[in-house]
Amino acid sequence: MTKPLPIWCGFNLLEKFYRNDPFDEVDFKRVTEWGFNFFRLPMDYHCWILDEDPYKIDEKTLAQIDDAVALGKKYGVHLNMCFHRAPGFTVNESVKEPFNLWRDEEALAACEFHWRLFAKRYKSVSNNYVSFNLVNEPYGTTMPVYKRFVERMLEGIWDEDKKRLVIADGLIVEGHYEPVRGIGNPLFGQSFHVYEPAWVTHIMAGWAGIWGTYDEQPEYPCEAPNLDKYIEKFPPDSPQRRDFQRWKGVFVDRKWLENWMKPWFEFRKETGSLIHCGELGTYAYRVPRQTQLRWFTDVLGILRENKVGWAQWNFRGPFGVINTGREEFHSEILPNGDRLDRRMLELLRKNIIH
Repeated sequence: MTKPLPIWCGFNLLEKFYRNDPFDEVDFKRVTEWGFNFFRLPMDYHCWILDEDPYKIDEKTLAQIDDAVALGKKYGVHLNMCFHRAPGFTVNESVKEPFNLWRDEEALAACEFHWRLFAKRYKSVSNNYVSFNLVNEPYGTTMPVYKRFVERMLEGIWDEDKKRLVIADGLIVEGHYEPVRGIGNPLFGQSFHVYEPAWVTHIMAGWAGIWGTYDEQPEYPCEAPNLDKYIEKFPPDSPQRRDFQRWKGVFVDRKWLENWMKPWFEFRKETGSLIHCGELGTYAYRVPRQTQLRWFTDVLGILRENKVGWAQWNFRGPFGVINTGREEFHSEILPNGDRLDRRMLELLRKNIIH
C-alpha cells in the first residue's frame, strides 16, 4: 500500500447472501451521495458453483461480482468480499455443509481454491476498491485451529496476489470476538461485529435462539426487563436458562459497550493492525425506537472516537435504512419506490469517520 487507506463506513449489501441477484447501481449511487464509502459483500459460495460441485464454477455469477467491482470503482466505494457461507462453514445452522472447515482437509482445500480464484480474478484491482474477508463469524473451533485456517488462506491468496488486503473476523469465544495474534503483515486486518446485548439488537428475530422469543421493550440504557419470566420456562441446568440468567443485574449503557469493544482498541494499539467493525445493527421488528437510536448513537460514537470504521447490517432490510419492514420508521419514499428511514440515515451520516 503506497498510502494509508481511508476509514471505511457503510453497509452490508446482500445480493449474494442466500440468494443470487445482480447488484443494483442505484445502491452505489445512493451511498456515494450520502457520503459513505464502503460495502461489505457477505456471499454464499453456492451462488457461483454448479451442480453442488465446489470446483465447478458459474462464470455468469462471477461476472455479476465483477459488475459490483466496476460500480465500486465508478462511485468510489470499497468492496469487502466476505465468504459468509464458505466451503464447510456457515453461521446459519439450518444450512448443512457436506464437510467441516475446521476438521476436513477437503473443506480447507475447497476454501483455498475459491480464495485463490478471487485473488487471481481481482489481482489488478487496487486495495482502494477490493479487500477480502475470509469467513463470517467463525465459531465452534479453537484458536490454534482457526489460526492455521487463516494462515493457509493468506498463503494461498498472497501466492496469487502478494499485495491484496485480507481481513479475518475474530474467532467467537464465549460471546466475544478474539483476534488472531502473531500475524504481523500490514496487509492483514481483523474485524469484529457489534450486536450486544442481543436483548436489544435481536428482539423477536426468529433465527436468534432465545432472543427470538424475547418479546419485551427495553428502554436502553437499562437492564434487560422481565428476565425471570423467560428463565422460568427452562430447566435449571439448560443452556437457554443460563443464557438468560447471565444478564440478570447487568446494566448496559455506553460504558458497558465501550468496555466490550475495548480489547479490540487495545489490540490495535499493541500491534498496529487495521481493525474494522464489519457488522452492527438492530432488528427493526420489535425494538423500541428510542432504544434503537440511543444504542446506535453510543455504538457509533465509540467507534468514531476510536477511529474504527464500520458497516451496518444491512442496507435494505430489517437492520438497515431502506425497506426495514417497520412502517413507522419510514419517513420518505425514494424515486424508485423504496421506503427510507431518514432519521436512522442521518444518525449514520453524522458518524462517518473522515
